[in-house]
Formats: sequence, C-alpha cells, structure tokens
Amino acid sequence: MQQEYVDPCEVLEWDTRFFGFRIARVRGDTLTQDQAKNIDTWCRQHGVRCLYFLSRSDDAGTTRLAEASCFRLVDIRMTFEYKATSLRSAESYANGTIIVRPSRLEDIPRLQIIAREIYQDTRFYYDEHFSKHLCDSLYETWIKRSCEGYADVVFVAELNREAIGYVSCHLNNEPRTGRIGLVGVSSVAQGRGIGRTLLLRACEWFLGQRVQWITVVTQGRNCAAQRLYQQCGFLTRTVQLWYHKWYTPSGVANG
Repeated sequence: MQQEYVDPCEVLEWDTRFFGFRIARVRGDTLTQDQAKNIDTWCRQHGVRCLYFLSRSDDAGTTRLAEASCFRLVDIRMTFEYKATSLRSAESYANGTIIVRPSRLEDIPRLQIIAREIYQDTRFYYDEHFSKHLCDSLYETWIKRSCEGYADVVFVAELNREAIGYVSCHLNNEPRTGRIGLVGVSSVAQGRGIGRTLLLRACEWFLGQRVQWITVVTQGRNCAAQRLYQQCGFLTRTVQLWYHKWYTPSGVANG
C-alpha cells in the first residue's frame, strides 16, 4: 500500500494574521537531509517568511543539521509537570491583604499592562526579526483572549482593589490533564510570593476538576519561573529547542 504524503510543515493561520506575514511550523521534532530539502521546497511554494521548529534536545544529528540549514536557536523550552493528587489550600500561602479571584472583563486593561512588560525572555523578543511593538501586543492579546474564554479560567491576584497578577488555566482534551498558560505578576509586586499563591490556586482549581497531571512551560533563560515551579512541586518533564528560520521574499533562506 502506498504511503500517503504528508506536508513537512503546516501554515499557522493565527500567527500569520497577527504578524502580517506567512508563518509555518515544521511537523515533527527531528530532521534528516531529505526532510530539510523538502522543507525548503515547501516553504518556497507556500511563500513562508518565518518557520518555527521545535526540536528534541537529545538528538545531536538534528541539532547539527538545523544549524547547517540556517535554523537559528531562539529558545530552550522547559516543560514542567505536577501530579495533583493532594494540595494545601492556596489561601494559606497568601498575604492577608491579597485576594485571589476569577477574572472579570473589567480586569482586562490592567492585565494587559502587566502582560506588556513581563515577557521579555520569550523567543519572540529574542528574535530581532519580530518588532518589539508586535511582541508587546502578542501578550496583551493573549491575556485578553484568555479572559474572554480562550482559557477555562483566569485567576487574578488583587491588592488594594488593583489587579497585580494572574494565571490562566486550560483543560486538555486528554482526560485528567490540564495546563497552565500564562503566569504574570506586575514588576512592582514581584518578590512577595504572589506568583506562588497564584500557582497554588491554579493547582487547587485543577484538583477540583479531577485533573491528575498539570503542565506548564517556560523558557530556559527564565530561571525565576523555573525556581517558582520547582518550589511548588513541579518536576522537569521535557527540554526542547525552539528554532526559527527566515526566508527572503524570493524564498531564499536568510542565514
């Protein structure tokens, strides 16, 4: 039986609309010489400007080939996981003056201000091809959509009637699994344990939803986030490498 052909990449429609040029992603997490050639041909045919590739970190051949093929390392993706079998109430960790509650639509403008300033460690800021203005707007849009229903719930930390942090929670299609999307604390409120309080409140909510395994992703360069997750009982699940590859309008790889 003849094997069905599968495109080596897929166009990312949302990213394409948001950034204003064609963006695609490599299917799979390894590379061979033939795959690299097919990827370039496909990207030329589809007018791709930027190509994402999320690679395994333990395949030396893929790493060498990615570097030789004009992919540029822009991030180390750290995935942490937590088994939510039992958990103390998040309220026991909170400062008495801080309230943690579900988000309201009127929170969005304040949460967007926080989102605009705290994600400088991400791969989009690291890659100079993306404008800082659009990177700021990306995370403003992300938290807005999360509060409007993209996330199953967003919890907000409030101090003196002002939102100072948030965490978004998503239930996966796989049973008994969930993921934390965005975690953010205003720069003026950091160092008070608010991130920990929000994270534990999220885990408590997942436990109430009968979720057993919770995952959260951060950057290899974001040591503060890694320490937070580890202190809350999360363990490293995977380490992956984010690459970007850029093409000129004529389809030539821009090394």
